[in-house]
Amino acid sequence: MVGVLAGLLVGVIPGLTATVAIALLVPLTFELDPLHSLLMLTGIFSGSMYSNSITSITLRTPGNPAGAVTVLDGYPLALRGQAGRAVGMAAWASVVGGLLGVLALSFLAPPLASVALQFSPVEYFAVGILGLTTVIAVSGRSVPRAVVATTFGLLVGTVGMDPLVTQPRFTFEQRELTTGIPFLPAVIGLFALAEVFRLAGEHRLGTRAVAAIGRVLPSRKDIRRTGRPVLLGSIIGIIVGILPGGGGAMASFIAYGESRRYSKHPEEFGKGSIEGLTAADAANNGVTGGAMVPLLTLGIPGDAVTAVMLGALMVQGIQPGPRLFTGGGDLVYPLFVGMFLANILMFAIGLLLAKPLASIAMVPYSILLPGIAMFSFVGSFAATGRVYDLWVALAFGFIGYLMNKYDYPIAAVALGLILGPIIESNLRRGLVMSGDDWSIFVTRPISLGVLVAAALLLTFSIVQARRRRANADFLVE
Repeated sequence: MVGVLAGLLVGVIPGLTATVAIALLVPLTFELDPLHSLLMLTGIFSGSMYSNSITSITLRTPGNPAGAVTVLDGYPLALRGQAGRAVGMAAWASVVGGLLGVLALSFLAPPLASVALQFSPVEYFAVGILGLTTVIAVSGRSVPRAVVATTFGLLVGTVGMDPLVTQPRFTFEQRELTTGIPFLPAVIGLFALAEVFRLAGEHRLGTRAVAAIGRVLPSRKDIRRTGRPVLLGSIIGIIVGILPGGGGAMASFIAYGESRRYSKHPEEFGKGSIEGLTAADAANNGVTGGAMVPLLTLGIPGDAVTAVMLGALMVQGIQPGPRLFTGGGDLVYPLFVGMFLANILMFAIGLLLAKPLASIAMVPYSILLPGIAMFSFVGSFAATGRVYDLWVALAFGFIGYLMNKYDYPIAAVALGLILGPIIESNLRRGLVMSGDDWSIFVTRPISLGVLVAAALLLTFSIVQARRRRANADFLVE
């Protein structure tokens, strides 16, 4: 309970991701015994993954990289006076994704970990390409503009040191650029600061972002409607979480795109779709259980959060790996029960705190916008303590402002930033493995299957987009 509450309170601050929350709160666990330490860490993990969504919904300020997807439909819902509904459904999707992730961890950990070991750079490249098919889902009204925006994100992702050789690229002899463009400050700038600039430019300082919070408790109608996207998002989150290096951002983007493809109301996505919101949050929290699979069974951290957790476990004298399951039943099985409880507590405490936390959006813009700007800069600075990250946030704030003005989808840039380094590094590693033989990407069964699925999904999405455009033109005529 302490871990969940601490994770909720720290995670609601923009820029303080689950990784930062755990890193900040790890010292609290040093005096505890190993089991209680592990339970507190998983509570922090669960609580912070959900609370990061609150500011994405109410302030258009992503709390973590996955929040870039939550913004797409959460913020439009808040502007319609449905912030409470969005926050409540985000909590519902988060608890379902988290519980299904724990189920997967409890029953399938060893076999799933062995499957994850089959993934080489070739398969990771294919998964990255599959993620790129989401560009149609975030395209808004123009697919070509989304392609341009995604390409821009991919190009920005190449700035910095070459992933395979120690050679700087596109740094223009600026030392700071050798570290690349940090993702979180860029996303905070694209979404939060861009919105600050837009609202300030429209001279709306005397108004409020949200007129009312509305009902927080999820309704039966919303739960029934979001059943399929929540289940789909949870499964995608678990699978991506198991893959080392996957993470909540990739899982959320893929889940968002797949839910839009199968939705009966795809036209609502990006404009306040409760299905899009819940699919992304379910995937984001499904990752928590999935990422624990390689950590506990193999001692391999699945993402940045579990890497910090691995360090905390080793301080406690806990060595994750296969022996943990054969000789550590007194630790492992109570952990599974504790993770169930953590997710249930996250839902209960999250709903209790949702309204007071979301009510910040009812503050007048004259007070709110400077506050958002301040938290945006603090969040950008907190992770690394570099002034360079502040300049990145500011620069991408202006870029996001111009993209909003000329109707280019900002989420497509975030998609490119996330997937660019993954695709490039694994493409080149795959070519090194094969001696520059490109056929390796279609001769390995898993890679071939994922690439074929990506091609089919992209074709299906393009056909659907053309049909919707043709129907809209017909109705106008």
